[in-house]
Amino acid sequence: MNAKKYVFSMAGNRPTFEEDGVEDTELIVTKAQSEGRYSIMISRWLSTFEVPPHFHKEHAETFYVLDGQVEWTVEGETRVLNAGDALYIPPNAVHSVRVLGGKDSHNILIYEPGGYEDQVDFKMNYAAEELKDPEVRDRIRKMSDFNVVE
Repeated sequence: MNAKKYVFSMAGNRPTFEEDGVEDTELIVTKAQSEGRYSIMISRWLSTFEVPPHFHKEHAETFYVLDGQVEWTVEGETRVLNAGDALYIPPNAVHSVRVLGGKDSHNILIYEPGGYEDQVDFKMNYAAEELKDPEVRDRIRKMSDFNVVE
């Protein structure tokens, strides 16, 4: 018998996690569920959320703003996105983001190919004290295809 190829993703029954500056993240569709094609998640970025310029060698990202306001800079072009706006970022494009307006922002993220949740699982193997170590943080960034532009 063939395994089912479809996934119902029901609110309240999804895997969740939190990261620095991000809360209420739900995995809508995981890498495993999409046969590696993508990861889809929804999350709340706190009003202080900011990510420095970086790029991904292997991953493309699509962001859809549900509410709030975020400022994206991609390859030197800066735009403010509001509810209903979206952004696609291909691999190797340098980008950064910050939340504006003093309010949290809710966003949907599509990560392709899938695997964003793998970095979270990897990070969970470290104690809070270990995560302060620059070598550990660098190891996690490399594993997650997060390449900071210095």
